[in-house]
Amino acid sequence: MLKTYSQLLSPLGTKKKVKTILPPSLLKPLGDFIKSLCRATSRVLFLDGAVPGALLLITMLIQPAVLFMGFVGVLGALFFAQIIKLENFYWDRPPYLFNPLLAGLGIGFVFKLSLSSIFLTFITGILTFILTWALSNVLYNLFYLPVLSIPFALVSWLIRLASYHYFSLQLTPYKVYLYSIGLPIPLEGFLRALGSIFFMPNIVVGALALILLAVNSRIHLVLAIEGYFIGTAFKGLLAGNFNYVYYDPGAYNFILVAIAIGGYFLIPSVRSYLISAIGVLLTVIIGEAIVVFWTGVALPVESIPYNLVTMLIIYCLGLAKNPSLAKYPQLIPEKTLERELSNRLRYRYTNSNGINLPFTGCWIVWQGIDGEFTHKGVWRYAFDFIIEDEEGYSFTNNGLKLEDYYAYNKPVFSPVTGWVITVVNYLDDCPIGTIDQENNWGNYIVIYDEKGFYVEISHFLQNSILAKQGDFIEKGTFIGRCGNSGYSSQPHIHIQLQLTPEIGSATIPLNFINIKVDGKFHSEYIPLPNSKVEPIQSHNSLSQIMPFPLNRQFNFVGLQKGVAVANLNFIVKVSSYGEYFLDSGKAQLFFHRNENIFMFDRIDGKDPWLSMLMIAIPKLPLVDTKTWQDSLPLSLVDHNITTNLYQFLSSIFPNFSSACYEGQWVSNNSISGFISLPYFKKKKKSSVKFDNKGNIIFVNFNKRSLIAETTDLH
Repeated sequence: MLKTYSQLLSPLGTKKKVKTILPPSLLKPLGDFIKSLCRATSRVLFLDGAVPGALLLITMLIQPAVLFMGFVGVLGALFFAQIIKLENFYWDRPPYLFNPLLAGLGIGFVFKLSLSSIFLTFITGILTFILTWALSNVLYNLFYLPVLSIPFALVSWLIRLASYHYFSLQLTPYKVYLYSIGLPIPLEGFLRALGSIFFMPNIVVGALALILLAVNSRIHLVLAIEGYFIGTAFKGLLAGNFNYVYYDPGAYNFILVAIAIGGYFLIPSVRSYLISAIGVLLTVIIGEAIVVFWTGVALPVESIPYNLVTMLIIYCLGLAKNPSLAKYPQLIPEKTLERELSNRLRYRYTNSNGINLPFTGCWIVWQGIDGEFTHKGVWRYAFDFIIEDEEGYSFTNNGLKLEDYYAYNKPVFSPVTGWVITVVNYLDDCPIGTIDQENNWGNYIVIYDEKGFYVEISHFLQNSILAKQGDFIEKGTFIGRCGNSGYSSQPHIHIQLQLTPEIGSATIPLNFINIKVDGKFHSEYIPLPNSKVEPIQSHNSLSQIMPFPLNRQFNFVGLQKGVAVANLNFIVKVSSYGEYFLDSGKAQLFFHRNENIFMFDRIDGKDPWLSMLMIAIPKLPLVDTKTWQDSLPLSLVDHNITTNLYQFLSSIFPNFSSACYEGQWVSNNSISGFISLPYFKKKKKSSVKFDNKGNIIFVNFNKRSLIAETTDLH
């Protein structure tokens, strides 16, 4: 009798019902709100997840009155949101919660707990929420900037000014909350500054914040230390006195600026660390200016220096289209860095202007982008190809005749599918030693690709172009033969892309797809001069492999060391951005495919089984190649202290960021992958098997396996 792995799994046990005091209709919304509040508290310090926020809130019980007022501020914001029937979506956006929270904490820090202060805090929460809502939309829509904590700072100033007429409010007597425990003064100042971010100038709160920073991100930890001590050193140097700088309540701005610029909004690197240091120096000056300006009304600095400096730097870098800005910032900067560096390796030659090579067989790049002869200025994005023998000569005999050149009379094929726009076919080929300076392009063809660009190929043999203006031709169609017409010193193929059909138009970037360069296959590549290049043809039998149609469900059994441990269901879905992904309920594995390649792009969320699928087969060329290469995020492959160290070091040494994947077909339905970590000789192995319809039926990596439920054991 045949058995499947799913039959070996014991039925899942039923969960006992837990009785609760609150009705189910309130329990879930309350739980969601608490989780959102904890995440928002974490976000104040650029921490990830709800747990750090929960720990910070618990630690703030050291000053219960201050924490209580923070909750009152959030309740005021929540009350207003319910009154106007605002969607709960806003509670998942941290600024909408942490700005009212900070505003409430600020009032609790300054004023005694009383009926008047509680009511004021409640109204302040509403005002902060409205201001957050308005400013976030204005700043993003007009300047693509985040709102940060500007609403809290502005409302805090307004309340302080208004309070001069509110005689029922009483100031909180200044108290020392573990102000010193005998540590070095600079260290205690650093810890107090961390606690002051939450209106808790308390060494215990600061110590917890420091621990959470260290656990969350080593990069953020280093940046926090860098920001604080650069800021205090510069301030002390300018003031000529270091006695007071470590007691400055506004020094937390230095920490926030360093973290925001160096590790969140910018891709962590030596450059981002330098820019963040410059930002801290600017923060010192702006902070001191605000102190002097507001001395008459006794207003605090609050977080205005942090907000101003961070926004100015982000805006300027955005105007300059600086590549240091993170496209997909993560709360853990190591993840931002890993994703950015991995994508640079995986997609460094990928753009919408990918075309096939216009020939068959092995050719040499005679001149490439920014070539030494003619590919200059607006014509820099172009390639010239010739054929050479094993000794490096492009001709036989003495090379005095056109027929002596290996490239001469060789067939030329269309690199794209599109419409023929222009054909010039009548010009004579130039004898060796002469060139046609009046007709630089010689005999040429211009083809329009529906992706929005024109392909121009030059120097055809006279009367060899078969295509005519207005013809629609498929990719790979024979269009003519290589010649030596126009400004050409030897027979070669010239190719370029342009946005307009006129001959001599400015060129645009291009890359070649499915190309073998010096014996190594690449899905996309920009070859260098003197490289040996060869086109790789599509493999018809692979065109139907890994069919992932929308809404299809894949059922697998997960095995750990050969023992079935889980039933797994992956469903193909599509995002609002048109991206396809496999959804496991815990994570989403995004992918794309075209006629040339299937590729897993990234994984959002945490699911070791989906991660294993991406590790085992990150991409699959659908062309006639036995081997290929790819790069994988390091943390996807390995999780240990060494990985954490590599993630940190990759901000300085980018080569530490990725693992190298080498895939190969070992049979008609089986693939083996070899994954190597940076500077480790030992490789990890993966394997994937398909059925005769191209469906994945088996995946194995690192003592774990996925087996399709319909796969028989015998």
